[in-house]
Formats: sequence, C-alpha cells, structure tokens
Amino acid sequence: MSRTKNNPLDIIAMTSSLVCAIHCAFLPILLSFSSFSSLYFLNNPMIEWTFICLGLVFIFTSLWPSYKNTHHKTKPLKVALLGFLLLAISRLHLTNLWEVSNTAIGATLIAFAHYINWNLLRRIAKPRQ
Repeated sequence: MSRTKNNPLDIIAMTSSLVCAIHCAFLPILLSFSSFSSLYFLNNPMIEWTFICLGLVFIFTSLWPSYKNTHHKTKPLKVALLGFLLLAISRLHLTNLWEVSNTAIGATLIAFAHYINWNLLRRIAKPRQ
C-alpha cells in the first residue's frame, strides 16, 4: 500500500499566510507607538506584493498538485480563492479599516486552505487498520 507523505509546503504556506495576516492586522497599531516608528519600513507595498506572490506560488506548488494527484477535494482551492478575492478587494484602498480587515481575513483564509489541504493529506497518509 502506498502512503502519501505530508506536504511540507503546506506548513510553510500556512506560516507565511499567518505572518502576512499578523503583519497586516498589527502593523498599523505598532506604527502608532513612537518607540516602534523605526519599523515603518515594514509598511511597504513590496512586502505586501511579496506575500501575495508567495501565496500564489504555494497555491500552484501545494494545493493544486494535492488536489489533482491525491485527494481530489476542491474545498482547499475554494477557501484559497475566497482568500485571494478578499486580498484583491483590499487592494482597492477604500479606507484603512477596509484594507486591513480584508487583507487579514484573506490571508487567514489562505492559511486555513493550506491547513485543510494538510489535514486531507494527513488523513490519506494514515494507515488503515
């Protein structure tokens, strides 16, 4: 019987997505305190686009192959798509709250999609008794 190994990319992707969510949710609060004003360089669009591009890379290297080759469940892909839609909506910059909330929720959904994928792969890898 062939056993599927857990995909370490899901762990990395979950971590990077959660770091993105924390970055987007708490950076404005941190920057408002004068002692953290040296962290202003973190409020950079290049950092945001790097996280978004990393998210896309992880979709195509982790979620899609797992769906296509192993578990054939669309739930991780749908949750990730919803997360990316929220990220895209957040780029409209309507208000600061709009951007922060949609980005943090979107990144958290992407992390959750990788968690679902990781869980599906783990269930398949368990030996049946």
